[in-house]
Amino acid sequence: MKTKLNRRDFLKAATLAGGGLALAACQPAAPAAPAAEPTKAEAPAEAPAAKEPTPLLFWFQAENHKPEYDRRQKEFEDKFNVKITYEMLSRDAMTKKFPTTLMAGSGFPDVIEQNADDIVKFLKGEDNVIPFVAIDNALASSPYATDVLENRWARYTKSGKKYGAPHDVHPTIVIYNDAEWKKFGVDMSTVKTWQDYLTALGKIEKTMPDGTPRIGIQDCLSCAAQLSMMLQNGVWWTDENGESQLTNPKFKEVVDEWFKFKDWWVEIDWANHVAIMKKGQIMSQVIPDWYYGIYKQGLKDDAEFTATSPLRVMRVPYFKEGDGRVGSWGGTAGSVPKLSKISDLAMQVMLYAYFDNTAKQLDARFTDTGILPPVKSSWESDLFKAEEAILGGQPVGPVFIE
Repeated sequence: MKTKLNRRDFLKAATLAGGGLALAACQPAAPAAPAAEPTKAEAPAEAPAAKEPTPLLFWFQAENHKPEYDRRQKEFEDKFNVKITYEMLSRDAMTKKFPTTLMAGSGFPDVIEQNADDIVKFLKGEDNVIPFVAIDNALASSPYATDVLENRWARYTKSGKKYGAPHDVHPTIVIYNDAEWKKFGVDMSTVKTWQDYLTALGKIEKTMPDGTPRIGIQDCLSCAAQLSMMLQNGVWWTDENGESQLTNPKFKEVVDEWFKFKDWWVEIDWANHVAIMKKGQIMSQVIPDWYYGIYKQGLKDDAEFTATSPLRVMRVPYFKEGDGRVGSWGGTAGSVPKLSKISDLAMQVMLYAYFDNTAKQLDARFTDTGILPPVKSSWESDLFKAEEAILGGQPVGPVFIE
């Protein structure tokens, strides 16, 4: 066996190898893969057009509600994507205009805020003739159902259905001039019953040093004091069926009690009541929270007066020991007309505006207007315990809430 490669074999192998290389070199090159076509830049997908805000018409009467609604308008609009138009109407104008819009089938609001005595006029008959949407289902699915003071729904409820959302509580208290009472040896903070109140009034002189009459108690004829007495005795102008209670013995008892105050009573002077309270001519007055707000707005910037303010407040008297020292004057409720084409949305806006306190919105309602919200959890705020300058540093919130 050959173990060495001779020159001839080497050349032969080299020739064969070279031929193979030459053949390989002479073959045409494999066609190049076609270049990928340049991709077209894809146009960015267009964002869906923003939904236009839904118009919402909101009627209300109370002028002292306007600052809150103006301040919170953007909050409502951003949260619910609505465009709110407010219309502030007088009570007389609203009670005439609303029924007209119902008959015409146009021009009605999506939310209507009315005086309590006006809304109940529409709660006659069965649900099919009541012009408002029942609130119950929307309330049950909201976070507010158990937090609203239960008895504030009663007036706006018919046959177990709620047709008005309470904006407020309007509890009554007594505001009094402590310095003037003490001139006659009376400490009003010790007055508990209506009889105690009468006894205290009997000690005052009915004429001021300047000759003007001294007002023991200022009130309208059938307002805060009488209404408080009525509630304490479980009687109202009408019963649950709308029947007059003027012949009810309890009603007569209330009227007889209230008329005992006539020798010291005078009708409210709406044009001058803040000035004569400041002067000390008004000794006392039974007032609800919204009326306290009027005094607060009228006196808060009077630094000289508030520096040594003699005004104080106490709970409303009761008939006898153990009775509830309760009372209320007035009320406002919001409703959604059935004719509204956005009734579900309008209901959400209304409930949120009235009851939501996640950002302490109800603190401002109380501090700005004196109005106690019907949302029980809101009363835990420190603002409801704050000292009041017009009361010489006495907090008013606990007196309303007790």
